[in-house]
Amino acid sequence: HGNEVLDACSSCDNSQILSCGADKTVIAWDVSTGAAVRRLRGHASHVLCVRYNEESTFALSGSRDNTVMGWDIRSRSQDPVQVLRDAKDSITSLQVTDHEILTGSLDCWIRRYDIRTGQVFSDFVGEPVMSCCFTRDGQCTVVASTDSVIRLLDKDSGELLGEYSGHQTGDYVMECGVDQSDRHVVSGAVDGSVWWWELVQAKVNF
Repeated sequence: HGNEVLDACSSCDNSQILSCGADKTVIAWDVSTGAAVRRLRGHASHVLCVRYNEESTFALSGSRDNTVMGWDIRSRSQDPVQVLRDAKDSITSLQVTDHEILTGSLDCWIRRYDIRTGQVFSDFVGEPVMSCCFTRDGQCTVVASTDSVIRLLDKDSGELLGEYSGHQTGDYVMECGVDQSDRHVVSGAVDGSVWWWELVQAKVNF
């Protein structure tokens, strides 16, 4: 990369690392040799987030240019196979499953794309989104915003099911997630601490 690296993720077999950065590129690296095996260009600004699909055959990148680009990792083509242009501000967070793509944006919306039907489902969060993910059971979305509140939303209806707060995130991207049992919500804070809430009761566990 010719500038700072802003995100990275590993392939399902840990043989490759995908990274992105302020140089507008996405690079796939061979873990065993450290060599760059693919350089993907197409974004007009900083690439803020990258994710593989579950088989690591397809990659997504989200950018400050407000787009999400999909890349066929197996193809030799340098062009994206898909470009999502629904967001009105920077894409800050991505997740992809076998049939869904979840995106979060500074425009205060999360968007869920059904890969099978091509449908788009949007939920307005009310605050710029810094991180979002599905729960393990796939029934809900967890969304972290710049107001230092994490929200639990019903995936299908968008209904607010819970809120988790107490930590301070400022304007930084603090990722949120759930544990393997779907019983706890996890996030970081600007003071270096890790926060752990009970998902149902929203109580903080230290």
